[in-house]
Amino acid sequence: MNQDETSVGEWQSLDGDPARDSTDDPDVVFAHVSDLHGQLTPRHQVYYDNPTSKPNFEFRDDDRVIKRGGGVPLLAAKLDELREDDEVCTLMSGDTFHGSAVTTYTDGRAMLEPINEHVAPDVYVPGNWDYSNEAVEDGNFVELMDDLDAPILANNLYDWETDKRLYDAYSILEVGGLSVGVVGMTNVYVDRMAPSFWKGKYRFGKHPALLEESAQAARDDGADVVVAVTEIGLPWMVQAAKDCESVDVMFSAHTHEYTYEPIVVEETETVVLESGMGEALGRVDLRIRDEEIQFRHHLYCLTEDGEYTPDPDADAQETVESVRAPFFEENPEFERGAGTLERPLDTTVGQTDTPLYRQSFLESAWNTLFNDALQAHFDTDLAVSHGFRYGTAIPPGDITLGELYTFFPMATPVARGVAYGQQLTSHMEEFLEDNFTPYPYDQEDGRVRNFSSNVEVTVDPTAKRGRRLVEMRIDDELVDPEETYSVATFRRPGDPERDLGNCGFPFQDVEVDDGTIPVDVIVEYLEEHSPVDYEVMGLVETADDGGRAQNTPADGPYPFIQPGVDYRDGEAYCETSMIPRGNVFPEEGRNRMR
Repeated sequence: MNQDETSVGEWQSLDGDPARDSTDDPDVVFAHVSDLHGQLTPRHQVYYDNPTSKPNFEFRDDDRVIKRGGGVPLLAAKLDELREDDEVCTLMSGDTFHGSAVTTYTDGRAMLEPINEHVAPDVYVPGNWDYSNEAVEDGNFVELMDDLDAPILANNLYDWETDKRLYDAYSILEVGGLSVGVVGMTNVYVDRMAPSFWKGKYRFGKHPALLEESAQAARDDGADVVVAVTEIGLPWMVQAAKDCESVDVMFSAHTHEYTYEPIVVEETETVVLESGMGEALGRVDLRIRDEEIQFRHHLYCLTEDGEYTPDPDADAQETVESVRAPFFEENPEFERGAGTLERPLDTTVGQTDTPLYRQSFLESAWNTLFNDALQAHFDTDLAVSHGFRYGTAIPPGDITLGELYTFFPMATPVARGVAYGQQLTSHMEEFLEDNFTPYPYDQEDGRVRNFSSNVEVTVDPTAKRGRRLVEMRIDDELVDPEETYSVATFRRPGDPERDLGNCGFPFQDVEVDDGTIPVDVIVEYLEEHSPVDYEVMGLVETADDGGRAQNTPADGPYPFIQPGVDYRDGEAYCETSMIPRGNVFPEEGRNRMR
């Protein structure tokens, strides 16, 4: 028995009822690695004191805590520990080859040896950011996948020209005496993202019936149990669990949620979980007893002081240090896209008096800091950027160049333009639709747009489509739809020439600073303003009569899935089945855009 076996929850049936026999070993242990985002070494992360489900940390008087942990050496050591005594099937959800300076300047290839040699997944399912290296001329997603030792599964990824599926939809693995059907589904939203990620190369099937179809095929092929590994997001997966009856366990990724308690959908006897970011490892044990599938679960947060965190694997540590060494030389001299790395990643570039992170939905201190830096660089009326949720945390103290790249690891140039007020408000309304629609299959990835600190937004999550933006103010003045405003943001490869920052509309008077990437702008801002002092300021709030929205997992009940709710105080999903039972998905609809 593993030394931390007692940490794993009690045996349950798939409908959540306790199993009669709480003892006995599992037939198979699933280890789930998700959203690694280039994390080779330990980083800081924020963990929240959720009122109904939380990590076993000491929070004292605060509702959050920052701890350091993760990295491939710790992951490898934990996986080896689990493999010593049990039959382990390691499942990996994507967004692996993006997320740091090391991945940015190596086309993601720095991750190959650490993953192949030390994580050694049995299955890999690509994530949306795994396609991001296509945004640079020498990037090639297929070559990265070819060089992974693990089989790639993606039941909804097709070649642009031929409409042929690039990878298998499922695989049958013999583990622990069971035939395990593993279905893989990559992100369905990539064609809403930068065109350079996909256009002319890939098409993406979107319908959840694809998931059910693949699961049924795996069962017909002899699977005793069927699990799905995806990179779409937790709201989408919980709805799919209600609609797809042939999957036993769904391993979700993309929205970076920490399911310390698994989500049990009783109607279809399906369990859904998401395993945070790269510093966490999800574990699900399965067994079949009296023809009933039973499970138990634990989410390990591999913090350096964690009760169940092993010592780093020495061989993995050596590999990681070798991969990272060129980035800590005196003159690294890396170039990619519009970016140039001329200083070692451990160079101190500023200080902060308050912790910086962005694992939040409406607003984060980091995103406000970034937008203020953009606004200062161009001296514009405001700045706008994605409400990114990936990225780690920076505790109070020194800020290094390498830490900045974990927040914005893209070598794309910053830019400015001029927009009408109506364009700004319509753009914000569109993003609110993506996030507050009551139909989870229409949601994208759980974040709203963020602006510089002189912009305040009021939203109504309960309003109908097109009416969710209550008001938007710049410098305390209501946005005038007929007035023009100068806007700082960045230029994305592949976008139309006058479309900036994924805003989706044409700017006027576009200026692109070709030699400056977002990290450069943040360094410039920190040099002038350190130590910075940023907190959540209430820049995005809900209307008094419009329901509420959680900004962090500490703000409301578990699971923190925002939105995808029926708006009864944000506590429950829409309970209707959203695809007809037994639906046959038409061939011609498998890979349509949007």
